Amino acid sequence: MERILEAEMSNHLGYERGDRTTAGESGNTRNGKSPKRVKTLHGELQLDVPRDRDSSFEP
Repeated sequence: MERILEAEMSNHLGYERGDRTTAGESGNTRNGKSPKRVKTLHGELQLDVPRDRDSSFEP
């Protein structure tokens, strides 16, 4: 699940993680992760949701 969130973040920002050549062009960059608990039919999951500097990423 966390790989999907990272892929969504890459799409949102327009560059892949670790790509230093285009990271600063948009002005918005990755800014760590925040823990989030999600209740499912099979129990509770803890996810690390990526953040961006502008707080515009909504998974």
